[in-house]
Amino acid sequence: MVSGNLSMNKYRSIRETTIDNSCFGGEFVSSFEEITNVAADLWNLLFTRWLSEELFSFSWFVILGSMFLIYIALFLLIDKSRLREIILYGALLSVAFGYIDVIGTNVGLWEYKTHFLPFVPSLFPFTYTVHPIVHLLIYQYTDSWRSFAIWNTLGTVFFAFIAHPFYVWSQVLWLGKWNYVYSFILGVIITSFVRAVVIWLANIEQKHVKESSRASLLPKLQPVMKLSNEDNENPKE
Repeated sequence: MVSGNLSMNKYRSIRETTIDNSCFGGEFVSSFEEITNVAADLWNLLFTRWLSEELFSFSWFVILGSMFLIYIALFLLIDKSRLREIILYGALLSVAFGYIDVIGTNVGLWEYKTHFLPFVPSLFPFTYTVHPIVHLLIYQYTDSWRSFAIWNTLGTVFFAFIAHPFYVWSQVLWLGKWNYVYSFILGVIITSFVRAVVIWLANIEQKHVKESSRASLLPKLQPVMKLSNEDNENPKE
């Protein structure tokens, strides 16, 4: 806990020093090289902490266990006859969660104190794995907006008020200017919006499939119709 705070303090110190050195007479004079140097310093700090404190720690095994269990659930429960639709929902959800996570970590709303891999942001375990897969299965098992709203709300309540506090307790997640209610509201909005997008795309696809099937029938029907007209003009004697 203490070393984690020291690392975060050092991170802030690097940022503040960079800002101080980049400002002269009120003018921002930071160069691209300075930014890349600071990024390299931050990664070195993160990698050192990851090797010495995070890798194979209790928090690290919490992440590994979460990923292992959720992938087993996905393999056993996913409807393989609807893979394209369900994976599309999960992929769009991952993209949406990914953007939100990058924004949140960059502006200091939250941060991951333990990383499965030594990279920032720590997207893979949660943004691209645990959260999307749970909501993906909720999407699969609900066939109406009413049932989706009920189960999606329950799933989001689980993440916001049970999983997130557990992540904080296990030193996986750190919350800055953020709270569990915000997580709940944001989760409901994102998952509902993505479902609406997938339904909209499915309707567009279905419409074009019907149009293309009609167009493919026309060449087959036209010769028959032509022969029929000729027969009418030249009736058999």
